[in-house]
Amino acid sequence: MKTRRTHPNDPHISNGKLAEWLILLSRRRIPGLFRLYSAYLNCDLGRALPESVFLPHPFGIVVAGLAEIGEDVVIGHQVTIGNRNGAMAAPKIGNRVYIGAGAKILGPVTIGDDAMIGANAVVTKDVPAGATCVGANRILDGKTSDRA
Repeated sequence: MKTRRTHPNDPHISNGKLAEWLILLSRRRIPGLFRLYSAYLNCDLGRALPESVFLPHPFGIVVAGLAEIGEDVVIGHQVTIGNRNGAMAAPKIGNRVYIGAGAKILGPVTIGDDAMIGANAVVTKDVPAGATCVGANRILDGKTSDRA
């Protein structure tokens, strides 16, 4: 029996069968099957997802074809990682980034390693490594106890 791989920082985060199949099909690109399964989950994946990505709830996820996603990234449901204003430049997501449910990361931005993007955040500016972004581009550096 295969043991389920868990996130290195949080053992409670792992991929279920739906997410495992979505990641596998995004990497293999079997045209009809991938399109049908993506439609079932309401996902639009323009690129193959890394094997190490975590999708706790793999529904409604949109990833642009030019986006770069690092290792051990957690992507919540209803997340959009894509272009902005028609520009053909997509985000670069670092390693061990947590992207909360409903977050929108748009345009040619860079999200640093170990950053956290809060639920329903809209990110159109770079987020440094280890920082937290909430709301509309509100970046908390993690050193202060500033509360929103």
